[in-house]
Amino acid sequence: MNELTLSSLLGILRKSIVYIIIAAIVFAIAGYLYCEFIATPTYQAKIALLATNSSGFANQDSEDIGTDSSELSAARSLINTYIDIFSTREFFGMIKEKTGLDYSDNTLKGMVNISRRSDTSLFIDIVVTSANKKHAIIVADAIYEYSDDYLVSLLPAASVKGVEKSGSRAVQNYPNTSSAIFLAAVLGGVLTFVVFVIINIMDKTIKGEKDFSANYDIPILGNIPNFKVAAREEKK
Repeated sequence: MNELTLSSLLGILRKSIVYIIIAAIVFAIAGYLYCEFIATPTYQAKIALLATNSSGFANQDSEDIGTDSSELSAARSLINTYIDIFSTREFFGMIKEKTGLDYSDNTLKGMVNISRRSDTSLFIDIVVTSANKKHAIIVADAIYEYSDDYLVSLLPAASVKGVEKSGSRAVQNYPNTSSAIFLAAVLGGVLTFVVFVIINIMDKTIKGEKDFSANYDIPILGNIPNFKVAAREEKK
């Protein structure tokens, strides 16, 4: 078994560089074909809600409204509850009714990701993901429009204001063709190099005096000449 050193790895890289490049190109083409003809694209529509616990500052858009207000402190303490309310199946049942889309409540819930922007922020970020671009926009806009009414129906002192609407836009988030091509090319090159390294490790043939000395602690008495090569040289 051959010992792996930095110099041996560089030698393997030099010998296999053409194959590595070819494999990278083939994998890159495969990645492109997958993205263009096989993968099912998905789209994301994003909105944001500003959460409060009363109507006193619901019209303010800034995240950094201040930290001395008792209303702000109360809103911060309740924002996780707001998110829990917007994550219920009943909320998505209402969204289904408003949109008229033929999805189950649980399917709609699985399409939506709701998160707090930061521990000190009053913003709730909502991302709707769907294979249907139009449906992603419809669901996002419905949440934007009806979330406050639903929240107030459960917590009369609570309030959310939509501050970032999808604007009838949904961006394709999968597949990312350029990233897929790059990663596929890297994968192809790395796998090819690994295969050549494994072949080199498993190759036990002696390729010369240096190779013999490196693998065996036996004195070398001399070299056996290659008579065929010598004969060709004499003919020249």
